[in-house]
Amino acid sequence: MAAIKRIAAAYGVSPYHIEQISNRLHKVSDGQHAYALKQSKLTETNLLAWEQVYHQAYASNLSNILPVYLTNQSDLYVKQDDSYYYLTPWISDEKPDDERVIKTAYEAMGDVHAKTKQSLSIDTAPIIQEFNDYQQYCAEYHHTLLTYVAMFEQNRFMSPFELQVCTHYHVLTNVLDELNNHLERLKDQLEHEPKWNYSLLHGDLDSSHFLYRNRTYLINWEKATYDNAVLDLAMLLQKEAQFNNQQTAQWAELFQSYQDKNPLTISEQHLLTIYLLDPSHYIALIDAYMANSGPLTMVEHVQLLQRAFRQLEFGLRWSHHHEYDDSSANFENEAES
Repeated sequence: MAAIKRIAAAYGVSPYHIEQISNRLHKVSDGQHAYALKQSKLTETNLLAWEQVYHQAYASNLSNILPVYLTNQSDLYVKQDDSYYYLTPWISDEKPDDERVIKTAYEAMGDVHAKTKQSLSIDTAPIIQEFNDYQQYCAEYHHTLLTYVAMFEQNRFMSPFELQVCTHYHVLTNVLDELNNHLERLKDQLEHEPKWNYSLLHGDLDSSHFLYRNRTYLINWEKATYDNAVLDLAMLLQKEAQFNNQQTAQWAELFQSYQDKNPLTISEQHLLTIYLLDPSHYIALIDAYMANSGPLTMVEHVQLLQRAFRQLEFGLRWSHHHEYDDSSANFENEAES
């Protein structure tokens, strides 16, 4: 604990009690206040971007970003043995009911994305071509998937994994059809909406990065970046669908809580749905199984495929739940021009 005491001292904290919470997290108390001392995974490459998050939080009044204390030397971190440490308030997580958790998570994300958003005009032709290439990839995959299913069905005794793929096939067909529909509509929107919104992104969002205590805090900004807000949303929703399937209906139903803070354009809404319907991970799992590469057991193959399938099922439900009026977006774009 001597190293932890030295690092805490750099922040002017004299530890009275130190509790190790995990390999990288200690709870430090000075008898009056409690602090979280984190050994980060920051490197020289992303350190500057991480510091910028807290400068931006101060400048833009981003109260949902849990603050980091300054050292006695006015630094945000302490470097020791090639590791970067930082100190934040200790927040005793007091989660409300599931609906409130989801609503406040959406509101916290939306507030950060909205207050840091900038719009830039872009040449959409290369982006549209990338989506054309992606459509071709999906069309080829549909044929490959059908080939796999036919091959598996010829086996007298299918493995659990093969049976799973065959059972999923009709849903995957619907996923690919729905995906193609959103891709066509997104390309049309991009032709009428030649701009791209950039916001401060967390970069590694999952439910464990939200803390609840009077307000909702977002923590662990070590992979922060600037890009479209859809990337943060897609990452969070994909993980929730794969690992916390019981709450996915509420994530879809309560999305307006995010929209009230940071309304997405029609093209962004299509893009979010495309991410949720993206079959790339599902495809990669089948390819890995067919290549018989890696140390995975049959049970692990089945579990991973089921998680990927849950995301695609969620994408379908999301698409059906959120209908977009593309014509209204075109009308607004024409009015602006």
